[in-house]
Amino acid sequence: MMSVARGEPVLWVNAWTLVSSGPWSQANMRTWNAALLQACAAYPNLRIFDWAGVVRPQWFVSDGIHYTPAGYAARARAISDALARAFPYNGKSTGCVVG
Repeated sequence: MMSVARGEPVLWVNAWTLVSSGPWSQANMRTWNAALLQACAAYPNLRIFDWAGVVRPQWFVSDGIHYTPAGYAARARAISDALARAFPYNGKSTGCVVG
């Protein structure tokens, strides 16, 4: 995916889940998050929004994967804010992870 961006700014979102087993388990989300962090070394145009650091358990519906309307709204606002911090109009951000 990063090669398609051809050096343009890219924001990936890390993941968090309440599920303890199966393909969407938290263990698999940790693996994804670690892979994102490793990719930062290879792609200076990559930033990661630390969704795992701000998501709240009450934003999940009963499946532990998807969000309530309030959760999706909070996620959209947070990603929008993270984009502005990761790629400011007049400059560059420092570091890979945007909190």
